[in-house]
Amino acid sequence: MKLRLTGVKSAELERINPMLLPLPWVVVGILVVVFATIKYSSTEEKTAAEQADVKVFPHTYLVNIEVQQFDEAGNLRYQMNSPLVRSFQVNETPSAADYSLFTTPVFVLSNNPQKPSWYVTAKEGQLDNKDEWLTLKNDVLARQTSEKQGETTITTNELRLNTQQQFAETDKAVTMRAAKSEITAVGMRAEMKREHIQLLSHVKGTYEP
Repeated sequence: MKLRLTGVKSAELERINPMLLPLPWVVVGILVVVFATIKYSSTEEKTAAEQADVKVFPHTYLVNIEVQQFDEAGNLRYQMNSPLVRSFQVNETPSAADYSLFTTPVFVLSNNPQKPSWYVTAKEGQLDNKDEWLTLKNDVLARQTSEKQGETTITTNELRLNTQQQFAETDKAVTMRAAKSEITAVGMRAEMKREHIQLLSHVKGTYEP
């Protein structure tokens, strides 16, 4: 494309305002800026992705573990089994953000050898950095079987469990089944030592005589 300026001599072209440069040069300049911006953004995204990969890589991992704790009399208080445990250190040094992931954990909680134990299972579990609270997720099942009352099961999608206190809680939907009854609710608090279960809201039940 040619730019024709009427009444302007060739010697005066050097004094023409740069804004009168042909349009293709302006387009080229814009493309250069856009390319530089895209390249810089891609570099930032790549760096962020690399940092994320570092954070999700486990600091340590254990396979086929079994943990047991006994009381002063030598009776089993709880037992935990998992085929894989991965521990994550988020920062360069240990911090409150650290956690451990358990694959298909199985817990046995027993406070009295004369009473039936609670069995708790889930597809995955996450332990906080203080080793106090476990958050169990996906197909969480708590089960207890006794000769008098038969089997009692509690199912939910998420459950917080403290094995030291033998206490469990959730704010999710819960279904509790016994031999002839079924109760649904939202939210639960369970003191397994006392065998006391409190359903918090939206409680509905059916009973078959």
